[in-house]
Amino acid sequence: MGKTLTNSAKLYRIGSDVPAPVRFGVGIGIPSVIAAYVLWQQLHSLPLEAWTIQVNPLLLALVVALMPFNWGLETLKWAELMPFGKMSHRVREVLYGTAWSLIGPLRIGAAIGRVSSVQAKNRAFAVRAFAVSSVSQWWCTVFACAVGLLVMEHYVLAMAAFAVSTLALSIYFNGSPKLRSWLKRTEFIQSWLMSGRIALVRRKRALKLSVARFIVMLSQFLLALNAFGHLTTRDFLERWMDQLSGISMTWGLTSLAPVPMLGDLGLREAAALLALPAPTASDLTAIVCATLSLWVVNLIIPAIVGLAWQSCAMRTKKQRTNLPA
Repeated sequence: MGKTLTNSAKLYRIGSDVPAPVRFGVGIGIPSVIAAYVLWQQLHSLPLEAWTIQVNPLLLALVVALMPFNWGLETLKWAELMPFGKMSHRVREVLYGTAWSLIGPLRIGAAIGRVSSVQAKNRAFAVRAFAVSSVSQWWCTVFACAVGLLVMEHYVLAMAAFAVSTLALSIYFNGSPKLRSWLKRTEFIQSWLMSGRIALVRRKRALKLSVARFIVMLSQFLLALNAFGHLTTRDFLERWMDQLSGISMTWGLTSLAPVPMLGDLGLREAAALLALPAPTASDLTAIVCATLSLWVVNLIIPAIVGLAWQSCAMRTKKQRTNLPA
């Protein structure tokens, strides 16, 4: 198992060998072009009345204001699982991983970016820490999806989602001996079970931080929908209940997708249109605008910061290496 984990850590070193212009072009340029194309594809055929929505700048400003809390909680979680080194390094690693998450399926991009920016001697441990971080956040998404399905009276699907979340939580805490014995048959699960070397108390704290981060993301999505006038014809309580359950289902659908990439661009919009009610053309526009605004606020902006920061760090390191003895 140790050999498997070491070999996995070596794969993540490729991220640091990619030239900075390529990182910016692939991580920011291409996704931005695709985002514009997706937006045009989904909105160009809408009737004119769909473009008469009113944008609430205060609610949109609150979405942006919550962005530091979103990634701040993720950084605290990463620092909890990687308890050595400076906090500034943990921040840079998380933001750099955010940039790579735009181009890698199944969070492989995020893993490459985050782990490759860690010191070489700590990369094997970082693989385990990333697994714990991802599973804890994934559990929050699936559990919230189950609650959303229950509220929308999809009882069979809700029970299935609750079962999946229960299994994920059992794996997260390295459940029963029989379960561990059965899971050890696959190489991937062998690597995950090695994450048990991370102290249980740290995994518990990571789960709590994941729940807090999910609440922040839920609030951002809710604010974004209302900023663009989603379901304004409904009363306050009914609107928020429909939105909260739809948001939970949206993230549940995207987290269960086989090959999400580009920060779930396109996939999240499609899932949101499926999960959230849109009785009018304006509601349809509001859903698309809200999801794309979250993509920009929570992914593109941190990605730009992460790429720039990592490039500066690598340049400084290279200059120090080239200094005469």
